[in-house]
Amino acid sequence: MRWQGSAALVLAVACGGADLASAQGEAPSAASATARCDTALLADDGPHPIFVRFRSQLFATGQDFERYVAEHATTKRSKLRTAALEALQQNAARAAQELAPLTSELERADALRETERFWIVNGLAATATKRAVEQLAAHPAVAYVHLQTQPGRKLHVRGERTPRWIEERRRDLERALAQRQEMPPAAFDPQGLEIPWNLMRIGADRAWASGAHGAGVVIALLDSGVLPLPALTRALWQNPGEKANGADDDGNGLIDDLFGWDFIGDSPYVIGESGSSHGTMCGGILAGREDGEPRTITGVAPRASLLVLRGMGDLRAYEYAARAGADVLSMSYMWAEVELGSFRGVYRTAHEHLAACGIVAVGGAGNYARTAPAGRQICLPKDIPIVIAAAGIDASGKAPAFSSRGPCTWSDVPFFHDYPPASPLAKPDVTGCNAGFPVWNRASNARGRRFELLWDAGDGLGLVRGAQGNSFAGPHAGGVAALLLSAQPELTPWRVKQLMEATCEDLGEAGRDLIHGAGLLRADRAVAAAREAALR
Repeated sequence: MRWQGSAALVLAVACGGADLASAQGEAPSAASATARCDTALLADDGPHPIFVRFRSQLFATGQDFERYVAEHATTKRSKLRTAALEALQQNAARAAQELAPLTSELERADALRETERFWIVNGLAATATKRAVEQLAAHPAVAYVHLQTQPGRKLHVRGERTPRWIEERRRDLERALAQRQEMPPAAFDPQGLEIPWNLMRIGADRAWASGAHGAGVVIALLDSGVLPLPALTRALWQNPGEKANGADDDGNGLIDDLFGWDFIGDSPYVIGESGSSHGTMCGGILAGREDGEPRTITGVAPRASLLVLRGMGDLRAYEYAARAGADVLSMSYMWAEVELGSFRGVYRTAHEHLAACGIVAVGGAGNYARTAPAGRQICLPKDIPIVIAAAGIDASGKAPAFSSRGPCTWSDVPFFHDYPPASPLAKPDVTGCNAGFPVWNRASNARGRRFELLWDAGDGLGLVRGAQGNSFAGPHAGGVAALLLSAQPELTPWRVKQLMEATCEDLGEAGRDLIHGAGLLRADRAVAAAREAALR
């Protein structure tokens, strides 16, 4: 897991033609060290899972990021992206060098174990004893030492893949490669295609008619993988520097990462999944190609590309997406009913840095209206201001009773202390569609279960109807973001978010509300606004 910093912007770093600032703050004294770590880390000898946030960050506070956004309201995304990627990695390299003597000493003493460094937030994750926490917190380069989460809870699942799982995924990968050799021409023509109601309801078909199809846009799908269906394998992003040869051709430390990476088992196998096929359904809503009988289009952005990642919330996946040049990050995870404490701010910093790297982050607002109290229904990472959280409506136009409501607060999180209960953050941001439309899945899931089989491909896969939940509203927002970026590639993530919200169709009570956000997504209006947006 990963990192943070402190207050004022003091170090200007010129990179790639744009000026970025590294927030440092005043060097802390040793006496203040205990105030710069979570007190639970000092209650016993541990060891505990920690995240060490370094002082040097692009945006040490939410206010730093807000100033940056205001200064770059019309700046071109490519200019900022190049600068941010370089500055983030330079910051991390300097911090690692500065901390190296202390971390090496602690590792030799077995007080610090399983150390992992990151740059999307400048910091490191480890398992640490009380002694290590105290010494790290006292170091002048460290801003804070976070307890990753409450004792006994793990946020990420990592482990060895079984030989059977690997063999099944290897066959899925070979199937995907064969399907891609039979890819039809890239040009998109919706004439004669079956267009489901949800795509028409958000105006996707009208956006296509204006020439916006998502071409050239890469969507990183952080989910459970995708099944080898032609509608999805033909949409896959392919790593231009990698070949299927058992070697690390592009030098990124990963072997055969053709279509993305599995950060759970550290493997290249992102094609194939089991169970409800969550990633397949979401990927099909984002960018599914036309297939089936009758030929049906399920993708909001039917010519965008899918970069597939496994490892919900793993910041290594964030870094991969940024390095690979992803434009949109679609996330299907949420840490509900988990007390994250100060560690919550690590992810807000990560997403603010991702935005500077040009990535629009989106996801469903959650399904906790019946089970969680008000103010705690939309959870990390969808409660982050720059992340687009999508609530949903069904075919009747109503928000289901399970759809999470806002607002969200950040007043108790170090380095932010904004959006207090008296003036909370309005969430969700937008509304998509969350039930009653066709999705790609296993045909076998329609046998005696909640799915209705619409078309059987004859290979155990097919087109079904019956999925419901805001997990499926999120990809509608991701697809609309991709359409905007295909129409105007230089829009920054904060402008994409603003244009999507400004062009929504109002739902519920007049104006923005805590059920629908700004209202129902309107891809056609948003694309038109994107084309008119001024840039410099």
